[in-house]
Amino acid sequence: MKKLFLAVALLFTIGLVAQEQPSGISVNGEGTITVVPDEVLIQVYIQEEASSAQKVKENTDKVIDEVLKYLKSEKIPQKNIQTEYVRLGKNVQTSKYGNVPNAVNFYANQSISVLITDVSKYDEITRGLLELGINGINSVQFKSSEIEKYEAQARLKAIADAKSKANEYAKALEVKVGTPILISESSNTYSNPQVFRTMEMKQSSVSSSNTQTLAVGEMEIKAQIHVVFSIIN
Repeated sequence: MKKLFLAVALLFTIGLVAQEQPSGISVNGEGTITVVPDEVLIQVYIQEEASSAQKVKENTDKVIDEVLKYLKSEKIPQKNIQTEYVRLGKNVQTSKYGNVPNAVNFYANQSISVLITDVSKYDEITRGLLELGINGINSVQFKSSEIEKYEAQARLKAIADAKSKANEYAKALEVKVGTPILISESSNTYSNPQVFRTMEMKQSSVSSSNTQTLAVGEMEIKAQIHVVFSIIN
């Protein structure tokens, strides 16, 4: 009796799973839009060291204050400036005869991200930041101010791609494609020319105001969907 009950329960479960799986032509579609970025997001950092905690904080605050004032003078909106991290600490050097403190050195690291909506001003702004005392750039990322519009276009291309594949399968099977009964979307992906490396800022690297150091290139916006179409016999 127990075995019969388990068998019935198993068949019932299988039946439910089968009902949950939509029948039809199941395909994946992908759409890609290529655009030229019109914004650049940079992350700069400041690094200071001093013999006292008060001094290292004063030095860091002074550079940060000058950086923020400079960015304001360059018409960078406050909403496009964000502190990424602040790190404070100390290094204790011990004598060679034991763990007796020999010297204490305090340090501070701070990083700020800046969204530049005019890519042509990249060199000018980074040059100005260097002169104010930043130590380098952690990363450079290209973006588009109309990303939502391009995402919508990529989705439409993904849907068209999925429908085209479904029609190919239907033609081979001598059936017709019906209405979609299931649609799911994967996360949108972006493939763009990003620079994820620390670049130490040196005066010699920006000696000429006419030097162009940034190659914008193009970025790809991709949308991926999964569609199940009903079958018309």
